Amino acid sequence: MKIGIVGGTGREGRGLGVRWAKAGHDVFIGSRQAEKGISKAAEFSQEFGVTLQGGDNVAACNHAELIVVTVPYSAHRATFESVKDEVGD
Repeated sequence: MKIGIVGGTGREGRGLGVRWAKAGHDVFIGSRQAEKGISKAAEFSQEFGVTLQGGDNVAACNHAELIVVTVPYSAHRATFESVKDEVGD
């Protein structure tokens, strides 16, 4: 399954992403800044011996069959607003 993790550069995103990649899923780590998503995906891939892709949150949504949001509750509104056009109904 293609899984996009919105706000996936933190501990929760790392833990879920690595476990899902080890289980054979195609995982994309998203961030507000594409460069951070790319660098964290590379860091996690090297550290845990998995393959993760990375980029911005919009790219994570576009990549995914399943979207998981791992941002603090206080950031939900801004995060959902930033990706609402990619998610659909």
